Amino acid sequence: MFNPKNILIIGGGRGLGLGLTKAVTTRYPEAVVSATYREESRAGGLLELMSGNAVKLDPINEIEISAFCEGHAQFDLVINCVGFLHDQETQPEKSLRDINIADLQKNFLINSIVTPLWAKYLKRKFSKTDASVFATLSAMVGSIEENQIGGWYGYRASKAALNMFIKNIAIEFERSRLKTSVISIHPGTTHTDLSEPFSQGVKHKVWQPVEAAENILNVLESCSEEGSGLFKNWDGRKIEW
Repeated sequence: MFNPKNILIIGGGRGLGLGLTKAVTTRYPEAVVSATYREESRAGGLLELMSGNAVKLDPINEIEISAFCEGHAQFDLVINCVGFLHDQETQPEKSLRDINIADLQKNFLINSIVTPLWAKYLKRKFSKTDASVFATLSAMVGSIEENQIGGWYGYRASKAALNMFIKNIAIEFERSRLKTSVISIHPGTTHTDLSEPFSQGVKHKVWQPVEAAENILNVLESCSEEGSGLFKNWDGRKIEW
């Protein structure tokens, strides 16, 4: 049974990241859990929960990422929860007329590039003898096969790019003889700031963050034995790329 001892939640300040931080501290009570956050004003729940092991860090600042990783000997479970869908300036595109370069760059920087940037420095922190998991939150809408309605150009494309990064990282980790399962996972629709404007009236279940976190951990525990380079749904189903 997968029983991680050193856990990192990237982007644990709020939403699903905070839910996952709470879930791993409960599920793995003997583990050392670290979590990063970007804005102190929005990370009150994490700071109350973690105190000394909550680290203020810009998840796209390579210097800060390198310094953080150098300060830790090893991880056996890492989950990247950093993601972007909308803010006051940027909304998902409904059609080509909504496309602009700045919004596309923002989507790709946060949804895609964060993951390989962290993998670059975390690679040396995974064991060649013991099982570990490196996972990132993706989205069903990032599946090219599943796309039947279009729209959301930046978000869809950046999540599809993320999935390709995950596949590449999985291949490199395997060639480096790491025992690390590299996983892209769709958490399902969850009550967070990210999904709030778009979750009204959906016909499927909308999860609370801690519920979604438990689903994710169930999948990741099975993936530690199932393989690497996978795109998984919250219920364990394999999603086509």
